[in-house]
Amino acid sequence: MDIQREARGEKWLHMNGDRPKGESNRQYVLGFVMTIVGAALHGFVNAGVEYSHIKAGVVVTFDLVMQMQFLICIFSTLFCVVAMIINEDFQAIHREAGEFRLGQNKYYMILALSAIALQIMIIGNLGLIFSSSALLSGIVNSLLVPVQQIFAVMFLPESFNAEKWMALAMCLWGFASYFYGEYKASLKVTKTKHATQPDQV
Repeated sequence: MDIQREARGEKWLHMNGDRPKGESNRQYVLGFVMTIVGAALHGFVNAGVEYSHIKAGVVVTFDLVMQMQFLICIFSTLFCVVAMIINEDFQAIHREAGEFRLGQNKYYMILALSAIALQIMIIGNLGLIFSSSALLSGIVNSLLVPVQQIFAVMFLPESFNAEKWMALAMCLWGFASYFYGEYKASLKVTKTKHATQPDQV
């Protein structure tokens, strides 16, 4: 009976492993570590942007947000281009475009539109950090994951499986926890203000 339950659990959440065929232990562990480090660096960038704004003590303007966006994108582009040259990924792009089912033109169009959409998202992300906090920015970014899956189910032939339900539940939980924490903090600030103000006669 327990074996049957475990089998159902593995089939439901794919807990029997996600390692591609032919991948060595070293490659699997390296990919896992790089994923964790990449997520940590992404969070560090958001917190670093907020910290630099606090330390600078300047008024946040649209020009400042665009300058930050330009610098971040220049350094990230240089880093990625050098890595792609070393790994010969530019040749792979041409090969993938030739094998793309919808044609080369649509492949390059999707690449261009994805780059534009990502730039708009990053500008919004920086604006959210400057207007609120890096924590809220991270929570909104995590909320985009199930939103993307919902749109994929609506417009593409995909099913809303157990992993997507779990991702949606965790993101909504984090989102609700953040706003509940902000609500409790605002109540605490209000009580402190009332306690420090003298009673008016």
